[in-house]
Amino acid sequence: MKALRVLAIALLTAIAGAVVSTAASLYLTELYHVSDFEGGRGMLIFFALAPLGFIVGLIIGLIVALLSRGTGFGGFAKAQGIALGITIGLAAIVSGILYLAADHPPTLDGKSLALEFELKIPPTLKLPAQPSVQTLHASLYANDRDNRYALLDYDKIETRDGFVFVPGKASLLSQTFNRDLLVSIESEGGASQFIKLRLRAKPNKEDEAWSDWMMATERADLSQVPEGERIAVRYRVQPEE
Repeated sequence: MKALRVLAIALLTAIAGAVVSTAASLYLTELYHVSDFEGGRGMLIFFALAPLGFIVGLIIGLIVALLSRGTGFGGFAKAQGIALGITIGLAAIVSGILYLAADHPPTLDGKSLALEFELKIPPTLKLPAQPSVQTLHASLYANDRDNRYALLDYDKIETRDGFVFVPGKASLLSQTFNRDLLVSIESEGGASQFIKLRLRAKPNKEDEAWSDWMMATERADLSQVPEGERIAVRYRVQPEE
């Protein structure tokens, strides 16, 4: 009977550990920008983090059940409650530490922020008649975990004074001074052009105004961009809808 009670407490605590671990992981993996590419985030949660929670819960349940001296249903309920409390408390502590250590997206007036920008492509760079995501694309790079494709509005591309102007938008997902916009034109064949952005880690109201035009000086392969081929960008910060 004692062995059955120990097994029941350990198993119920293990299941609780897996559930709590899964719930916390769903939020924390998104906070840490874990990629969903080919199901990577889901596989990490369900094949690594959830089993880890199950194992930790199982160990806690076994230890508490073996140390418990209570008898009957009251003793079982007390031991089970202690095991669940320890498991949930441990999950809360670990989750809290990871939450505080994460790079949180910047906000303004309680709203998430997006970087609105406008590319200025010189006439020396030839674009297809109808640019698309396959031929013209951009990404906002801050670090290896925060590197996402920007959304270019191909329907609003226009030409002025020989230059092609392309509007776009990218969410700000981290607080860092180190932000670069990478612009690629596939028909040109060369590496993406880097444009270093001068934007605060935590943008404020002043950043809602358009910046001056900033030009690329080097490519992703660190080669210099000829002056006549340099793509320029201006940008501003706007609250996301």
